[in-house]
Amino acid sequence: MNRKQRRATAKLSKKQGAEKLSEKIFQFDKLADECLVCSLPFDKKSKQMAATWNVVVADEETVRLYCPDCWERANKLINKLKEEKENASK
Repeated sequence: MNRKQRRATAKLSKKQGAEKLSEKIFQFDKLADECLVCSLPFDKKSKQMAATWNVVVADEETVRLYCPDCWERANKLINKLKEEKENASK
């Protein structure tokens, strides 16, 4: 790959990265103000909440927000169901 091709590739990837970032920022406006499961309020200005809460983006229109407790309970339930399914298949 020559220098011209490398520069063109870098320019294209930078542009695509900027587009992805702008899409994510746009979706931040669609973020709920509370946990989807327990309705615990979410403060969008809190760095601690932003670091611990979980956001699931299913598509461009569906953005779901979960508090750490609900997220942990859901993961435990999923793991339990997987174990039961594995035990049943044996």
